[in-house]
Amino acid sequence: MPPPASLGVGLQASFILANPAGLLALDSTGHAIGRIIDLPAQSASATPVLHPSGKAIVFALTQQPDKKTGFGSDLYTVNLDGTGFKPLVQHESDNVFYASPRFDSTGNILYFHRRAAIIQAGSFVGNEDSLERLDLRTGERKRLIVNGADPTISPTTDRIVYVHLTQGQPDSIWTANIDGSNARPFFKTSDTWWYLQTPRFAAKGCEIVFSAAGHAIAAAPPSFPAGAAPGSAHLTIPSYLYLAPCDGTSVRELVQTLDDVVPAWSPDGTQIAYVGAGGFFVVTVATGSVKTLAQGQDFFFGDLVWLK
Repeated sequence: MPPPASLGVGLQASFILANPAGLLALDSTGHAIGRIIDLPAQSASATPVLHPSGKAIVFALTQQPDKKTGFGSDLYTVNLDGTGFKPLVQHESDNVFYASPRFDSTGNILYFHRRAAIIQAGSFVGNEDSLERLDLRTGERKRLIVNGADPTISPTTDRIVYVHLTQGQPDSIWTANIDGSNARPFFKTSDTWWYLQTPRFAAKGCEIVFSAAGHAIAAAPPSFPAGAAPGSAHLTIPSYLYLAPCDGTSVRELVQTLDDVVPAWSPDGTQIAYVGAGGFFVVTVATGSVKTLAQGQDFFFGDLVWLK
């Protein structure tokens, strides 16, 4: 069990890990030094992002159903010192979920994923997914892209890269202009994957990392073990982290991660951290060498921010 929340613990942290245990502040060795804030009971945090000022994070928070708006998730902000906890985007009706916040370089514009369940005649028939833009200065909000999730914004803030969805399921990585125009497939190669997620631009240069499973060079489905249904393939097909230049002209396998993970770039772009399978790992981009920082129950899954 991590230490309790205490004011200022986030200012001492090298990493933040969001998972059902809360917003955990981790030191440079990957060990928990406390919670940034005590979140409401029976809530879960996810997909944190650092504000460009380096002083606050925005994250998704799923709580118990609201009496008026039902079950869903919202986007909240909190300063690293534990103050300033407040909502930025709140779900407006039952089964509406907000996640994956991303800032432009100024910190004035927030991009995020919205998912809303489609209910017809009392039955669930699918999801409506979109990427949206919110001007935090004026409150102006705009839908940019449909059938998109998990965006990442280029360091130059002129492009958005995201997971494209078909019938609510990931099918590829796409890119678009920052205003949502000219949406198109990201890769210029014939590589395909059975499943992919979490593209992330490096803070410097022009490169993305993503997590994926079932890699195939030709446009053909991966082979499945005898008796395994495609829907259970993630249990038997290991995942990897891949690197690609931002022009999508090539793909490089970086490291096997066993399960799907959420990668987090180091501020200098030389390393990538992730948690999964009960461990906290850091991989050096140039060599692909992996170092285990910590192990334990806090590291079976979660979303990381690398602060310093």
